[in-house]
Amino acid sequence: MLALVSRRVRNSFVLLILATLLCFTLVVSAPGNIAVLIAELRSPNASFADIQKIEEELGLNDPIPVRYAGWLKDALTGNLGISYKTGEEVGPALASRLPVTAMLVAGGASVALLLSLVFGFAGAMWPRQWPDVLGRLVALLGASMPSFFVGALLIYGLAVELRLVPTFGLAGPSSWILPWLTIGLLPAAVLSRVVRVGLEEAMARPFALTAVAKGLTRRAILFRDALPNIAPTYINALGAQTGVMVVGAVVVEPLFAWHGVGDLFLTGIRFRDFMVVQACLLIFISFFILLNLMVDIGMIFTDPKLRRQGS
Repeated sequence: MLALVSRRVRNSFVLLILATLLCFTLVVSAPGNIAVLIAELRSPNASFADIQKIEEELGLNDPIPVRYAGWLKDALTGNLGISYKTGEEVGPALASRLPVTAMLVAGGASVALLLSLVFGFAGAMWPRQWPDVLGRLVALLGASMPSFFVGALLIYGLAVELRLVPTFGLAGPSSWILPWLTIGLLPAAVLSRVVRVGLEEAMARPFALTAVAKGLTRRAILFRDALPNIAPTYINALGAQTGVMVVGAVVVEPLFAWHGVGDLFLTGIRFRDFMVVQACLLIFISFFILLNLMVDIGMIFTDPKLRRQGS
């Protein structure tokens, strides 16, 4: 098993290196001269000598491999360049926004985890009855509506009409409810079907039929025997949906005026701030790679078949 985990870690490290190459290429291949943009930020009347000085400071005249090595060294220490729009360092701005996005994704994942298990188990506990029908209806509606539409409906219903929660900002726990629901409902709909179908398939297997013949209740079989069998599939699906929530943060954060990485990424694209876009992409891609690594390790620990293959 350790060999399998080490192989996954090695592959993730290679992917991280490729991700840094991709992000570095984004700025290198960008149109225009970066030194001119930075010189204009420092002084509107920058001269040609000022531009040459900035090129020397940034090492823009060095070969591409040397520039990449220098950029990677700086990125590892948190130096992600200077924003073209504000003239400030990107690293501190990104660090101040990371907790906001992390809280949004963690809250959405908690909502998706809770709702999916509730609706999935309710459907498996009472198949083809009203809890199962309700779960299927909620899953269908949740998977069919985009996040921005769900957010608009929640704002209108819970904030405008009922006045239960604030519509934007980070004013306390009450302001977390709408963003968490908005970003977590679609993954919850998908995961609830994973739980429902997985439990239904597990209950049709010989071990479940044997447990029924021994007189065990359906609830006991679902929790004790069926749930461990769907754990690898559920972990894999949860990891995929968490990645979807990270992408959804780009839409949900501006909708509720949460100043996270997704909002910063949109601002960078709007103003063609390549250094900001590069830093945000590096964070997003690194998160996806680490998330997949955690999912792989979780599946290794919960799936005996993978452990046998690794050995």
